[in-house]
Amino acid sequence: MDRLIGDHGVNDTTVMEAMVVEYRTPVYRLALSILRDPADAQDVTQDTFIQAAAGLHTYQVGTNFKAWLLRIAINNCHMIQRKRAARRALQHAWDSIARLGSNQPSTESQVVQDETRGELWTLVDSLKEKQRLVVVLRMSHDLTVNEISQVLGVNEKTVYTRLYDAFAQLRVLIKIRPEFAHLRDEVQL
Repeated sequence: MDRLIGDHGVNDTTVMEAMVVEYRTPVYRLALSILRDPADAQDVTQDTFIQAAAGLHTYQVGTNFKAWLLRIAINNCHMIQRKRAARRALQHAWDSIARLGSNQPSTESQVVQDETRGELWTLVDSLKEKQRLVVVLRMSHDLTVNEISQVLGVNEKTVYTRLYDAFAQLRVLIKIRPEFAHLRDEVQL
């Protein structure tokens, strides 16, 4: 690959085609072994080659090209895994809040639910601004991750990361603050 890059330059389509032909299978296999989902592995493979093509000028000729390319693939796999974790955390939180509001509760249970919601929002208010904002937009305004990314002017991966971090912080706060001990069993974040 180094010889091809040296002979043709980083913007030559011959280099790009050779890169895909030679490394498509190892990149896909690596992604599949990490993610265990063929569709996600295919997405990672495609994203890896797009990123490699865009960043080929940063590759240092003489170093291990395959290692450089696989590192890009691993980073893309980790991004997918973080998205999955953020989705799971968000779904758990949403399910917990939905359970709190399900059925027609008695007056007493309605008061407890309202109090619990208030306590949860108190915890949300204690988060850093970037984390708090994505939770508010998602949970109060029912915006999708795509809509939140457009509102905030950041990419979707950033929104997923902020949501994941926010729910992780909320779990910690519920766990360590004694005044919220009663929420531990009621809310699964």
